[in-house]
Amino acid sequence: MPGPLNPVQSDALPAAPALDWRDGQGAGGHDWIPEELYREVLERMPVVCVDTLVVRGGAALLTRRTQEPQAGSLWLQGGRMRKGEQLTAAAVRTAEQESGLTLTLSGVLGTFSTVFDASAHGDSSTHTVNVTFLAVAEPDARPRVDSTHDHFVWWPLAKPTGNAYLDQILALAARQLGVSGRSHDGTADVRSTEPSREVRR
Repeated sequence: MPGPLNPVQSDALPAAPALDWRDGQGAGGHDWIPEELYREVLERMPVVCVDTLVVRGGAALLTRRTQEPQAGSLWLQGGRMRKGEQLTAAAVRTAEQESGLTLTLSGVLGTFSTVFDASAHGDSSTHTVNVTFLAVAEPDARPRVDSTHDHFVWWPLAKPTGNAYLDQILALAARQLGVSGRSHDGTADVRSTEPSREVRR
């Protein structure tokens, strides 16, 4: 799998809820900042993101990215938070947008710090702090990935991917769900998909 990653992990919180506290109403609107300003932010500071591992049975949904960071790699669903947005709302929004599924969050897997050499916004590197959730899809769930992905696979939780970050996430999910054992099957059922024409926001 392209794009090896050496993550720096904070304390994992496999059984803890996501604490989302605010004093007053907080900011509203959830507007994106202008592209030029966002590039400057990437140059100077980490960005807060949510990641969501979507599971169905004993397998996780991994989608192949078409843009940086991690272009060409299988990855979990996620993206950056908008100002004033709650953690759980951001997790559902980004995961459903990228997968085309209706999801139910079932817990928090941990909080991680990841650094990428590339970015979808110019030549900057990308440093993200990710609150990573676990979500459950329906047994007959059929993903429809958005335009930032071109393939998907239901990857067995017990099977290593070779990516340190993903393998740590899969192991935490397997522990939380009580999945054990290791797959000896070296193949994965990767399907091409058409980008979804409708994207939930």
